[in-house]
Amino acid sequence: MCSPREPRSSGRERAVAISEQVYRSLLRAYPRELRNEYGEAMARCFRDLCREDLKDGGGVGLAALWTRTLPDLLSTALKERSTQLAKNSYRPVVAVALGTVAILMIPFVGMQISNDWNWSLFDFIVMGALIFGTGLAYVLIARKGGTTAYRFAVGMALAAAFLLVWINLAVGVIGSEDNPANLMYFAVLAIGFIGAIITELRPHGMARVLFAMALAQTLVPVIALIIWKPEVTSGVAGVLTLNGFFVVMFVGSALLFRNAARELTPAGAEPKG
Repeated sequence: MCSPREPRSSGRERAVAISEQVYRSLLRAYPRELRNEYGEAMARCFRDLCREDLKDGGGVGLAALWTRTLPDLLSTALKERSTQLAKNSYRPVVAVALGTVAILMIPFVGMQISNDWNWSLFDFIVMGALIFGTGLAYVLIARKGGTTAYRFAVGMALAAAFLLVWINLAVGVIGSEDNPANLMYFAVLAIGFIGAIITELRPHGMARVLFAMALAQTLVPVIALIIWKPEVTSGVAGVLTLNGFFVVMFVGSALLFRNAARELTPAGAEPKG
């Protein structure tokens, strides 16, 4: 015959096992790195506490343990998550900011040793904003992809957009920087910006957006030749060559986005976006 202690002991072990299982589930509130390093030890420690409190106080003791443990677990998990979020958010921003300063040091030092550099404070501000904005956009967008092709696609698209804005502000793609024809290039960038919002940066949708940008980039010099023919004709070869470079950049980015979409889409499934 079984003694009364055996079913009581079995019930305690069942209560310990259930408490440990629930506790392990709650540990998911902690960041993965911390969970991998300390999770197993924390679970074993909690299991031992459950046995001790059940032995000393029964069900009331176990309930008291949970009353102490639950608020502490949730508060520390929230604190760790907040710390991790702060690190992940500010570290890339600081890196991009330091990179921007390093790049701007090139023309700044050049101004000190040569007369060929003639940048004003406004030039430094505009260039700094362009570099920092492009770098930050890459950091924030590239992390959404998860594939090498997606990151390269984002980098190529942003590099093309950066160069397009920079050249337009500095010397102008068509004629001089004062030529109104150059304003059409901002419509190309607007297609990319609006398209990114509509597609929510999904690779298949972004491939279409970049193809649309390449088409718009191709049409700009054609429209300019029709409307501003006297100003464009003298440098038409250079204008077409430079536009061809940007078209290649946008098409290359589109193909990389398409490749990223294939990597992320299961065989036989319809791509989204």
